[in-house]
Amino acid sequence: MKPGRTFGLSLAIAASVMLFTLLPLMQVAMVLIVQFRLQNMQPSLPTPDGGVEPIAMGGNYTGLPDFALFLQTLLGLAFLIIAIFAWRGHPKSIQKIMIGSVCALTLFTLVVSVLPFLTQPTLETGFDSGNSLARSLSASRIVLSILIPLYTVWYMRRGPARAFYRGYYLTEPAPNAENSPA
Repeated sequence: MKPGRTFGLSLAIAASVMLFTLLPLMQVAMVLIVQFRLQNMQPSLPTPDGGVEPIAMGGNYTGLPDFALFLQTLLGLAFLIIAIFAWRGHPKSIQKIMIGSVCALTLFTLVVSVLPFLTQPTLETGFDSGNSLARSLSASRIVLSILIPLYTVWYMRRGPARAFYRGYYLTEPAPNAENSPA
């Protein structure tokens, strides 16, 4: 009989999909929505005689280069494909691929999350009231980026998960005369 996917394995895959696919894709979507809304606004200052065009326009609404958004989307979708194969349990090497991708994305996420703590804001980058909120959200992301991958790697290396990916249970060794009770 083929072993089924355990609840712990399902939880590990679902949590890692939330961390490495849903959260990054939601961030990209929010940045693109804000960018779209700001680009479609008519910049004018209301005055009694009908409005005045602003002196200066433009700027970077996203704070991120387009390549970073593309890379974040690409990594999120690639991990989703890996997670779908890990959910199905085929091919047999998907367990190692999933563990490797979780470890690689964890390192990438930690580097990206820790960098803002190491850099000081300058006048060129600007100061805003959202810095403290961004720091606290980044700190919570660091904690989640450590706990979820630890659980995922730990559970995927346990016996029930290995049996699921192997496709069969290991047979127990036959008792021999030396170990059997008399």
